Amino acid sequence: MSSYQPFQCLVCLRRFTRHENLKRHSALHSRSRNDGSLPCDLCQATFSRPDLRHRHMKRKHAEHEQRRAIKRPRREEYATEMERTLLSILQPTDQLGPQSPATTVSQSPSLDMDLSGFDFAPDIALSPIKDDLPQPQNNWCPSALQITRGCDLFFTHVAHFVPFLHQPTFDATTLSPHLLLAMLSLAYQYGDDPECDASADTGADLSTRCFRQARTLLPSTNTLSINPTDQLALIQTLLLLQICAMLYLCGDYSAQGLQMHTTMISLARSAGLMQPGPTISAQTSSLDSLWEEFIKAESHKRTLFAVHQIDALWYQLLSIPRAISHLEVKHDLPCPEAHWSASSAADWAHRRLLAPHPATNMQYADAVRHFLSTSLADSPTGIIPPFDPYGAINIAHFLISSAREISGWSTMTGMLSMERFSALRSSLVALGGFLCPQDTPITTTTTATAPATWETAMLELQIWSPSHTGGIIKSSIDTMLQQATDLAPSACEFLCEAETAKSFQSHVDWFLAYLDRTVDVEGEAPWVALYAYKAFLVAWQLVRGGVSGAMQTVGVRDGDAAGAVEWARKVFSRRERWGVGRVIGNCLDRLHC
Repeated sequence: MSSYQPFQCLVCLRRFTRHENLKRHSALHSRSRNDGSLPCDLCQATFSRPDLRHRHMKRKHAEHEQRRAIKRPRREEYATEMERTLLSILQPTDQLGPQSPATTVSQSPSLDMDLSGFDFAPDIALSPIKDDLPQPQNNWCPSALQITRGCDLFFTHVAHFVPFLHQPTFDATTLSPHLLLAMLSLAYQYGDDPECDASADTGADLSTRCFRQARTLLPSTNTLSINPTDQLALIQTLLLLQICAMLYLCGDYSAQGLQMHTTMISLARSAGLMQPGPTISAQTSSLDSLWEEFIKAESHKRTLFAVHQIDALWYQLLSIPRAISHLEVKHDLPCPEAHWSASSAADWAHRRLLAPHPATNMQYADAVRHFLSTSLADSPTGIIPPFDPYGAINIAHFLISSAREISGWSTMTGMLSMERFSALRSSLVALGGFLCPQDTPITTTTTATAPATWETAMLELQIWSPSHTGGIIKSSIDTMLQQATDLAPSACEFLCEAETAKSFQSHVDWFLAYLDRTVDVEGEAPWVALYAYKAFLVAWQLVRGGVSGAMQTVGVRDGDAAGAVEWARKVFSRRERWGVGRVIGNCLDRLHC
């Protein structure tokens, strides 16, 4: 039995199958009694984690929680000066939480004003971060033109890979300032600063400034409101900022990104993000109210799916243990895109009525179990109700994580479980129908995320990461790319075996063809570039090893390793405006042909 549980606690000798389980268990021994005891203020119960105490309060002391909610000061009473001013300018009659009136960004007249006088007064930082990065001026804020243009850029180029903000009802004047700045920090990676003359890097400079200013506005855990709307906005902010830090700014910002990830996971648990929130659907007959509740619930759900995705992505890229299990996710799969993008309550109801299938739901954990039990001969499309491919990406990440865990376990124990790999492959093949539908037109940057995730999952299943099996945990994307580049030649002999190369060549070819034809990379999710670079490294090894037709799909001759690198420089230079693209460019110089 010990061979199947290779990780052992040195204190109590208890054994575990996974290393992250051992780490979580070891923390119980290293934690002092005072650190591990969080008392309930209303009874004698104590807890080891804040989320457990929060759940206890909701279950055992619900009346007290309701009284606290009634006494809680309204948002306007503790808002910053900017929030108060914006709220006074446009106070909607039918509010939808953080994204109130049904007005698109481009149609919002309330943004045509000068915001330079508003005070972005900083709150206490989430946790002290001592770095050498210059701090922004506290009195700076983006102009009305920068906000309008930035929101338009966000929904054009970013929102499709973090789709938790509802564009038809979006209103920038009702957002928390830190969330708005987090949106702009990503948006201006895809466009220039409208306040400056058209010149290079003005958008990148504004993006960095918005990122820094957003961090100064993050509330501390002591001053954080218990209002679910405020908590959800903060989780969304932390998610967007860590993506900006880790994949666009890179370098010294990576440590801040990982720290925000840890804070985000803790807040997600304590705020109850894993479970659906209360709804009033059964208590109202108003179509507008039903639509508002749908938007609120779906935004909550999609935020969790985005958090779950980024948590799995850091495990996949950096080998940082996952913090969220799929069993914690108590939500249904995301609704179809047609329902989410409806522009009005009537349009939403009409689209639901025209849906070819009845409005049935399936929980995410049940969908995972379904795909795990699917054989190659089965077709799940008639069993699982229609849902957004965004949820299928989460399932693909779960399967990638499972493959990584099996590869790590096999390396530790010296035992290879072909049955488990075969089951994962069957699950991925079945999932491919949702991520790569046959009737989809040619892949573009805005539609590449789902098929790219599936293709990289198929590669991950067959090509183990040497850094992961070697137990190397990376601290940044920069380090991950450098190590992947340096370790690439070591696997050449294995990959270049004829049967081995044939098994994954089609997945490599998909990335090569995508890179070759995609000239305009606006709207591409940054992790697609990472997936593509890892696939190129495989192709480069095949060319270097003399495998016939390794890169013929893009016109690189057999054995021409130097030509393969030159081709890669051309296609990845299209992404050099982003940090991840620049790091890839530097890594290409490390390849020795």
